[in-house]
Amino acid sequence: MMESQDRTKVWFVVALCLLVLVGGYFFTEWLIGGREVFRGAAPEQPAVPLIAPVAQPDIEDFEDVAQYTGGKPLPVDPGYEIFLTDVETDEHIRGDRATKVTVVQYAALSSLYTQLVYPQMAQFFEKNKDRVHWVFRHYPGSENENDYRAAQATECITEQLGNDGFWAYMDLLMPNRGSPLPIDLLLSSATKIGADSARLRACVEGEELYDYVLQDKQNALSDAKIYVTPTFVFLNNETRSMRIVEGLNTLEYMQAVLDDVAK
Repeated sequence: MMESQDRTKVWFVVALCLLVLVGGYFFTEWLIGGREVFRGAAPEQPAVPLIAPVAQPDIEDFEDVAQYTGGKPLPVDPGYEIFLTDVETDEHIRGDRATKVTVVQYAALSSLYTQLVYPQMAQFFEKNKDRVHWVFRHYPGSENENDYRAAQATECITEQLGNDGFWAYMDLLMPNRGSPLPIDLLLSSATKIGADSARLRACVEGEELYDYVLQDKQNALSDAKIYVTPTFVFLNNETRSMRIVEGLNTLEYMQAVLDDVAK
């Protein structure tokens, strides 16, 4: 029989081998997986707490974005770790779903960045509507009541007036640059597009469609690892190639991303 001392030596060697294997695995993961995929955010900007690891500059006009995008490389395909939640037929879709590229925007409605970029995205879409369709998904800020209220209002409008009503409502709301989108504005804008404002108020105050908003954000976090508002996901529906662009970028940069992913 093996002496007790010999058995101790054997178990020591086994334990040491296991320790080396486990340590080597985690070291390798750190070495090759520690770098984040570039997602199109402007480099060397001051950090913004509570939003994301991607910094966002202090911008008041969309034209100011240009100073942060000079010479910036295009984002790369994030690979298999990231995927886009399937676009359902009842989502907020602008354009022809048969186009080659889907552009999904994740955004918080009361965010100045969202309000600045929306009119520009409308221009981008009109220019490229034979190539892309635009999908909007909610990404309200953590504990931001303005975002959640406005997002629910758009869902309530959709319930009344359908997908076209949603986009008509957005076209009215988003040019209110810097607005927290108070309930009075939400109600008056609804009236302008023919919605029932009393029904809208009841829907918002009753949080009837709150789960729709929450599900958008949960999917963004779990699937595409979205942490910034606004974020745009470009998906080539034929090749499944993907590009993710965070924050504000010039239309020229967005066009270059589209041209790249559409190849």
